[in-house]
Amino acid sequence: MKALAASTYGPLDNLRAIEVETPEPGPGEVRVRIEASALNPADFKVILGQLKFLHARNKPLVVGYDFSGTVDAVGSGAGSGGYARGDEVFGFLPYGPFNRRGAFAELVVARVGEIARKPAGVPHHVAAAAATTGITAIQAIRDVGRAAAGGRALITGVSGGVGSIAVGVARRLGLAVTALGSGTGLDAAQRNGAADVLDRTKANVAQLAAGALKDRFDVVFDCTGFYRWREWRGALKTGGAFVTTLPSLALAMDWPASWLSSTRVGFVNVKSRPTDLDLLGDWLKDGLPVPIAATIPVRDVARGLAQLQRAGGRVAVTVAGGF
Repeated sequence: MKALAASTYGPLDNLRAIEVETPEPGPGEVRVRIEASALNPADFKVILGQLKFLHARNKPLVVGYDFSGTVDAVGSGAGSGGYARGDEVFGFLPYGPFNRRGAFAELVVARVGEIARKPAGVPHHVAAAAATTGITAIQAIRDVGRAAAGGRALITGVSGGVGSIAVGVARRLGLAVTALGSGTGLDAAQRNGAADVLDRTKANVAQLAAGALKDRFDVVFDCTGFYRWREWRGALKTGGAFVTTLPSLALAMDWPASWLSSTRVGFVNVKSRPTDLDLLGDWLKDGLPVPIAATIPVRDVARGLAQLQRAGGRVAVTVAGGF
């Protein structure tokens, strides 16, 4: 089968379309013929060698995490999850050192505990683009943040991949949303249900958190990984949580400091769970917005990754016929 792979860590132009062995599914696994994938910051960080712990150190290195496609083969024995050839599924591969697989390939083997059925009527590129980001938002706000319907959420980075879908996720979880960002991202956040917007280029975040926003939010979800709990703790209600997507030294320092506070700090370590994917799939079928800035063929992934940080929303990848 064809796959986009790098022979070693380094520049993105190391990525090449190569032929690799077709994988065979084992018990509890299915093989998926991939129709679409999506770009994530983790992709280029792994390829460049900046975050090697997000993928096994196998060579050639095939990356790509999000996928949507059709079951091509089912592993023998028990544990198939009721899947059969021809079923349309979506999900994402684990972000961790034991994952040797990649979604920038014609085929991928996935565990049944990592996928769910793609709802009819939801395009493959939309399902793939929503997989990591949508589940990250669900697990950050609902599980780590413990925010419940009737509460309030502040979401940063609403122009980015996670932030742009997180507004709609929070609304469907029953939360009132304040969006922090700039430019067209704020316009989109309002269209997607944000009650209030804050322009980060015109607002002093520290002053807002200590003043006008004091004791206001059940959860502050920092999709950018740019802010710290100590900046936002004044804006949190008693028992509220600051949740970030990025493990860092600052997070490690804030964690013990928060133990002496009435608020919490947390990190979302996203997992592809069927129940959460089912929930996300229902929302997608119901019209949950997934801002997709561009759709590119898989052969252009290197160029797409180089431009990813300048794009608002998501970049979907056409895999079938895209090599």
